[in-house]
Amino acid sequence: MDIHSGRISNFKAIMVRRNIAIAVKYLALVLASITTLFPIVWVVMNAFRDNTQIYGNPFGWPNPVITGNFPKAFAGIHLVVTLSNSLIYSAVTVAVAVLLASMAAFYLSKMAKGNLLFTYFILGIMIPPQAILIPLFISMRNLHLLNTRPGIIIVYIVTNLSLAIFILTGFMRKGIPDELLEAAVLDGCGPVRAFFRVALPISVPGIVTVITLVFLGVWNEFLFALVMLASPLVKTLNVAVYSLRGQYMSDQGLLAAGSVILITPAIVIYILFQEQVVKGLTAGAVKG
Repeated sequence: MDIHSGRISNFKAIMVRRNIAIAVKYLALVLASITTLFPIVWVVMNAFRDNTQIYGNPFGWPNPVITGNFPKAFAGIHLVVTLSNSLIYSAVTVAVAVLLASMAAFYLSKMAKGNLLFTYFILGIMIPPQAILIPLFISMRNLHLLNTRPGIIIVYIVTNLSLAIFILTGFMRKGIPDELLEAAVLDGCGPVRAFFRVALPISVPGIVTVITLVFLGVWNEFLFALVMLASPLVKTLNVAVYSLRGQYMSDQGLLAAGSVILITPAIVIYILFQEQVVKGLTAGAVKG
């Protein structure tokens, strides 16, 4: 009887500790969600307020609701031009970077399995953009690519390749069995056909991860676009929203409306592909 009671007590203690651990985990997730969502909600609220409301009650609800900020923001950022530029830069960068990175990753993971070349490629992740801004600016000026769409696209492709190669190499190492490629070679596939017909279809989760991360990186990029794009015809949406500020005083509601316009496509893209992003990063992170 005492042994039975002791087992019941131990079981209850284990369940209590387990429930406490689960409660702490969910509490941490709730706090992290609030920390993440609060700035977004606050910006959206400010988009429907004016300076008087924002400065008078920073965290209050819009009262009255100001609907004129968005029309002013649309006109101030030249939405059609800047949105088109940002979409073009993001789409072209994604297409070229994914193609080059997937080819390089296939070679690094299945042909040149030494670590030296792979290390050389991923060193770019360790270099901050600020460190290469001046030499890159001088190089682009000498090539007459400043203030041009091809110039900024080249910059975006180069600066995103390292991360793309890093993710796809890890994914292909674990996600594509060597036996499958050997079977393709026995069937008459050369390296190019094996890449396009075998490796590329299997690597779709990793490719979707890279597409999402590169798109968000280009969409949110600010430094290179601010320094290298001066003409209103080639500016990105990010720089256009920044230009809404005033020299001595800014319309905070107008800036918030511009920020909402800027972040909406990025949030939609991430929501649509978040599952694939997690799968791709998890597959690429496993080392075997």
